[in-house]
Amino acid sequence: MRYKACRNCRAICEDKEEVCPICGSNDFTYNWEGIVAIVDPFKSQVAKILGHEKAGIYALKVY
Repeated sequence: MRYKACRNCRAICEDKEEVCPICGSNDFTYNWEGIVAIVDPFKSQVAKILGHEKAGIYALKVY
């Protein structure tokens, strides 16, 4: 299965998704690197550093 990343919020989505479940954007790319999973964005220092306010799986780099 292929995954794509939202260019707006960097959320990782399945290939079949047409709209990002995190931000609602439809601007995706298959050119991304690294994964980080945010479980509790309010307690996570990583989420604060990366600027994520919603739980989800995100790409570290999106080209």
